[in-house]
Amino acid sequence: MRLEALIQLLLAVAFVIAWFLMPTYGVYGGNYSLALMPWGYLVSFFGMSYVVTPPTVFAVWLFALDAGLIPIIWRRTRYPLYLSAFFAVLSLMMLLDTILFQQRYLQVKGYAISPTPNGYLYVYLPHTSVLGLPAYILLALAILSVLNMVTGARWLDVDVKLIIRRKYVVQHNALDTVELMLRRVNIKYVKSGNEIRVGNVALTMDGNNLVIHKDSSVKVVNIEDAIIELIRAGLSQVITEGLIDYEGE
Repeated sequence: MRLEALIQLLLAVAFVIAWFLMPTYGVYGGNYSLALMPWGYLVSFFGMSYVVTPPTVFAVWLFALDAGLIPIIWRRTRYPLYLSAFFAVLSLMMLLDTILFQQRYLQVKGYAISPTPNGYLYVYLPHTSVLGLPAYILLALAILSVLNMVTGARWLDVDVKLIIRRKYVVQHNALDTVELMLRRVNIKYVKSGNEIRVGNVALTMDGNNLVIHKDSSVKVVNIEDAIIELIRAGLSQVITEGLIDYEGE
């Protein structure tokens, strides 16, 4: 299991738990408060409390949980990362839509609207709107989900890759270092003797020089450019085929 996917699940669970403990969004004024909880808006006006349930409120936390669980349950391809990012962004959109519900139906031109047993009460009260901690956790979840989708849930490998490259360039053959980097980022390659091939790009050693063979061109490169070129070729395959395992298991 990738650590990046686990962090995404923990963020989704933290969002839901935090939301059950504190409002995601609230409007507060003298003797009036409106707090968005997972089951709807809790409206309190001069000691009277009511619950207003927008139709989108349940979709917010259900989609957020889906975004966290999908990469854990389904790990064989990159498609669950696309789906989880979709659900995370959709959850954020549902939250914004739920807040717009409040702006449309529970607050009009500075007037707060409080439900009553016989209808609604319009009262002009000074009030402030506040986003709670769960809203920021959900935003972080959406950003992380998109990042995992773009990087194949491997963004934590970047710094490690740079450290390993600096060590192995000094101590080992350059082709071994390139091969190590490709394994670290889960790029599919074929090694045959003194050649590493990714798609239509091949890397060979000519003495102490690294040589890239791409289509009909031949170019001497340093190890950084060689790694970048092969990773680019591997990502092109991913975009074309969409079949690389994001887990690498």
